[in-house]
Amino acid sequence: MKKLIIFMFSIVFLGSCQKDTDGCNEAIPYCNEAIPYYLQPVCGCNDVTYPNWETAECHGITNYREGECENN
Repeated sequence: MKKLIIFMFSIVFLGSCQKDTDGCNEAIPYCNEAIPYYLQPVCGCNDVTYPNWETAECHGITNYREGECENN
């Protein structure tokens, strides 16, 4: 029974730590320092417009293009 519990915990823990390989999943902002605010919009691959690339990356979006998204 103890081995089963450890096995189940391992599956849940390892499954929740998978890395976002496409850079399209927005996350809770993780930046350790203040993000400079200036308007140079980028469109994330999640179709959200961010004010600049630093804000996008702070939110976990590493795949983006210059300019606003068309759906905003």
